[in-house]
Amino acid sequence: MTSTLPGDAPLTLPNTLTIKNILAVREIILEHLTSHSATILDVDGEAQVDLSFVQLVTAARKHAEMRAGKVVLARPATGDLYDVLKRGGFLDEMTPDAAHFWLHQEKN
Repeated sequence: MTSTLPGDAPLTLPNTLTIKNILAVREIILEHLTSHSATILDVDGEAQVDLSFVQLVTAARKHAEMRAGKVVLARPATGDLYDVLKRGGFLDEMTPDAAHFWLHQEKN
């Protein structure tokens, strides 16, 4: 995990990141965003993930940016998260910003 700014704060998420508990995960992320300028989401490679989590992270990034903050992933997407991104078409023709966020690829 790379912390680059003062105020960066890791947030370890539950291993189930699906529609079943997405409201609880939303509350965890929002609470963290209110007290930290930069949130580093730690998603376990073995976590169960569905599209609702990808949507939540996308919204959390926008929310943080509106408040001059940021949300980053502790590591590149793997496991279910990577599979959901692939099945959902998120990996097709990614912008450099999206590739940097989800896959930690360098921006050109």
